[in-house]
Amino acid sequence: MSGLVTAAITGITWCFCTASASLCSSWCGNDKPSTTPPSATSGRKRSVLLLVLSGVVALVFQYAFAPNYDKIGWQYLSDAWTSGCGTDASEELLKVCAGNAGVYRSSAAAFVFFVIFGIAAKCRPTANREAWPAK
Repeated sequence: MSGLVTAAITGITWCFCTASASLCSSWCGNDKPSTTPPSATSGRKRSVLLLVLSGVVALVFQYAFAPNYDKIGWQYLSDAWTSGCGTDASEELLKVCAGNAGVYRSSAAAFVFFVIFGIAAKCRPTANREAWPAK
């Protein structure tokens, strides 16, 4: 029975993600076929949008999630947000440290994302235009 529930949830999630990717792709548009070489500004607006989104995620982690990390019932997640903060730190310092950890995590993810897709765009210039639904 649990396998059936898992399969149903996975199917619904896949449909939701596919629909969301299709919607984002239609918003961002694909104005040229992939056989046309990209211009110098190809993908610049979309990349800035993704960079702004990563900044918003960093702010949410720092100012919304980090002050409430101790309300999480799962100890592993709470420990992950405060590891490296020191054992003798006050409660206020732990919240600041957890906020900094959230900013570092989202910033590191954005850095890795842009490095990988920058290398992909350098190796294959049309990859930027072709991979927008995946991004």
